[in-house]
Amino acid sequence: MQLALLEAVVKILSKAGFRVTDLAGTRSRCFDVIARKENIVLLLKILYNVDSLKPEIAEEIKKLAKILNASPIVIGEKFKFNFLERGVVYSRYGLPVINLATFYDFIIENIPPYIYSAPGGYYVKLDSEKIREMREKLGISLGEIAKRLGVSRRTVKKYEEGIDASIETAMKIEEILGTYVIKAINLLEFAELNVSEEEQEFEGEEAEIIEQLRVIGVSVYPVKHAPFDVVSKAEDMNVLTGIKKVREIEKRARVLGKISETLATRAAYIIDRELKKDIDSVVFVMKDELQCVSSPKDFISLIDEKSKN
Repeated sequence: MQLALLEAVVKILSKAGFRVTDLAGTRSRCFDVIARKENIVLLLKILYNVDSLKPEIAEEIKKLAKILNASPIVIGEKFKFNFLERGVVYSRYGLPVINLATFYDFIIENIPPYIYSAPGGYYVKLDSEKIREMREKLGISLGEIAKRLGVSRRTVKKYEEGIDASIETAMKIEEILGTYVIKAINLLEFAELNVSEEEQEFEGEEAEIIEQLRVIGVSVYPVKHAPFDVVSKAEDMNVLTGIKKVREIEKRARVLGKISETLATRAAYIIDRELKKDIDSVVFVMKDELQCVSSPKDFISLIDEKSKN
């Protein structure tokens, strides 16, 4: 069922004109699909039952989304013991969670969700400025609205300052003011993203490469669950970077290349021996070549030069 869900997501994105890379068949990963259309970049995690989402995976996809200027979304069908409802946004570890139908509406029909689930029930976001303007236009006091809603004057004041409300309360406000006041939920900006240049357990030559990059002045953001090991940031440019020694390094590099093509960004694999095969979109940099690099600008120049060659 999970594979069928992933295939459906890819079809929806392709139909909408996104460039898509799915990671089906690769090892443990923090995202299953990456897609781009113009300035929109989506990092998608596909889980039939979203209860299987682990907190460390959620944190990593949020970190990657921040670095890559992308929007993370989890797509599933079940949450706890219930099926996810169409048009409702759920939350898991700070990530938006929606079902396939909601994703279809958003991507194909350009219909955003308006309702989100939180402890206590379903809620909506209010157009606070519109509420205040219509109330003043109609000459209705805060106290009068509070009385009709059965809440305090202070609560009504908060609605005009931007707090969310239950669906029932929002509908009552619309009835009183005679206009729509419920705002659409922006799935692309739903998650709260934080990023830090944190340490990771690299050893030996891999740790040396990380240290060399940092000495050069490149910001390094380690990633545990992706086809690349770090995102190197130099001259405000992202370089998806592989450093781990694995048996099938060419196979891993090909996946890295597909992701970089989707993102329209650079990709590099830092190695200590020459490889027989060339991989499209991936530059192989010898570890010793980093010794000749003295700045982030030189690092980007090295990658660009090798890419042209």
